[in-house]
Parts: sequence; structure tokens; C-alpha cells
Amino acid sequence: MKVLFACGGTGGHIYPAIAMAEELLRRDKNAQVLFTGSKNGMEKDIVEKRGFKFEGVDARPLDRGKWLKNFVNLFFVIKSLFESAVIVARFRPEAAVGTGGFAAFPAILTAALMGRRTLIHEPNMVPGLANRMLAPFVSVVTAGFPETMKYFPARKIRLTGNPVRTALLHRERSKGLKEFGLKPGKKTVLIMPGSRAARSINAAMAEALKFHKAEMGKMQFIWMSGGRDYVMCSRAAKASGLKIKVAAYVDNAALAYAAADAAVLRAGASTLSEICAVQMPAVLVPYPYATADHQMKNARVLEEAGAVLVIKDSELTAANLIGALKKVLDVKKAKSMRRALKSVYTGGSAAKIVKILTGENEGQNARNCTLSG
Repeated sequence: MKVLFACGGTGGHIYPAIAMAEELLRRDKNAQVLFTGSKNGMEKDIVEKRGFKFEGVDARPLDRGKWLKNFVNLFFVIKSLFESAVIVARFRPEAAVGTGGFAAFPAILTAALMGRRTLIHEPNMVPGLANRMLAPFVSVVTAGFPETMKYFPARKIRLTGNPVRTALLHRERSKGLKEFGLKPGKKTVLIMPGSRAARSINAAMAEALKFHKAEMGKMQFIWMSGGRDYVMCSRAAKASGLKIKVAAYVDNAALAYAAADAAVLRAGASTLSEICAVQMPAVLVPYPYATADHQMKNARVLEEAGAVLVIKDSELTAANLIGALKKVLDVKKAKSMRRALKSVYTGGSAAKIVKILTGENEGQNARNCTLSG
């Protein structure tokens, strides 16, 4: 079977597609997979590092309220549709899968118009613009949350939960600590606020290192700063004299999760699925400008289950960050959070989606779950 996967923009769109592709190849070693997305995005490097082929298109986002920019980008949207048509015609996939975002839009629309079976996966509670626009054209829609289903036609929607990468489920703490040069006997905190990082989290972390060294010294850190803040974060880490591994981007999330006792994260749906899968106590700082505030809505699901702590981005300070970390690193509290994370996690989402894609689950709705992997 030949399948075209369209993804990009953020890791939250890319990694679920990789999880699906891995599951497809696990089930069918003769399957052929091709990825597509933006020529200018992070997806090319991430996908190719995992051994998949990638062909890019000149996809550009449409920004709400920026009419002049959108007028220019409209040319590239049209261009990307033609580029996608060439890819579909040359690769000749039996099916195409999109995981949301502007980078997936042209390939999935083109594949649908060219008569291919098409599937889009919506990981968030509130769908993004690309998936809402694609819904009338595609064969089937899969959803990460029950709350998402109301936004799509009932005859098309299937509830599957969100896929996570298989590497996350097979990890060793000793290897993670060795990878990041950390000590085995110390509590480790992972600061990994999504593929685009987060200035507010970086600023709070830097302030905490400067003015609360005694408290921060009880921990060691893996700190994903993003490229924009890398120099600032590296200087803050060095000045503190504490055990901190700063990286612009953490490519091997499995080893980072393996090393960590707790994490500070954004609240994208894929991130939440990952912490449920690995049962990682976490402090969530939802991205405040997400469409329809979907990150906060995502986070509240886990907060209500007692699985995470949530701090609004506008309320984040060094003091309340340290206070939250103390709580999630407390042995009794961490154990309670892990139980809660386990209770809302159901495995097998990638397998469910692949079965739907290949027609094995035609006409059936996947087993209900809150967050899956």
C-alpha cells in the first residue's frame, strides 16, 4: 500500500504523522510511505532523520487579519496545490493522511480531488482552520478528543485518541541521563515547551535561576530554549553554576522523557498524549494565542482529572514556577498524578487510525477514550 502523509508547521502536527507511518510499516513491511509538507518548515529534517522520504511544497499560512500578507500568500497556496498534484500523480498513493496545519492542506485537498482515499486527524479539542476547510472533501476524519466530534459530519468522524511515537514507550532512564550528561541521584526537570519553544517560560526559568538559586539547586534540568532564546538561556544556565543541559531543540524526546521526573510544557494535544503515555507529572503553561484557546481547554481535561498543574501564561512567574515544581516533584503528589495520567490514557491510537485508513474498521467508530497514544 502506498500512503502519502502531509504534515508540518509544528511538532504537534509532525510526530502524530510519524507515529501513524511507523504503525503502517509495522503492519505492512511492503508499504510505501512518502511525506510532504512545507519546503521551509522543520518537517523535512525531522522526517528524514527517521528514514522517511520527503518532498516539499511552497505552502504558506493564511494569517487572520493580515490581508496584504494573505494576498501574497494566496499565490503560494495556488502554487502549492499544483506542486502537490505533481507529487500525487508521480507517487500515486492509494491514500493520503493529513494531521492539520497549513502545510498539510494542499496535499490533502489535491489528493481528495484526484480521487484518493483521504483521512485527516484532528488532535485538538477545537479544530484548526485547515482541517475545518478540508472536512467536506475528505473520506474520513479521526479525532483525539470526544469534544472535537461535534465540529465534523457525524458520518465521517471517528474517535481514536492521539497517536504517540513508539520510541516514547520504550525508554531507559540511565540512557536518558547519560545522553544529557546529568546525575542519576538528582531530581530532573524537563523544560520542553513545544517545537517553537516559549519566551515566557524561558524568562521565568532564567529569573528563577538568578534569584532562587538555592531552590533551583535541588534540581537539574534539560532546557529546550528554542533558537531565538538559546544564547540568553545558555548564559543564564552558565551563570547559575547548576547542572543544566540547554538545547535549542530536543530531537530525541524519548530520552528526554526517560531522564525526567517532571516537566514544564505547553498544552498541545500531542504533548498531552505523550505525558499520558509516559505518565510524566507536569506543569502546563498553555499557549495563550492558540485558536479558540484550545490549549487551555486541552489542559483543563487533565487538570480536572488531577493529572497536571496548570499556570496561565500571563500569570507565570519565577516564584509560582518553583512552587509548582516543588509540588510535582513531591513523592506523594507525583504518585497521585501518575495514577491520574494512567487512568486517562488508552494505547493503540495509531493502530486504530491505520485500520480506518486501510478500511479494516470501515463503518465502525473507535473505542471512546479521553486521550490516547
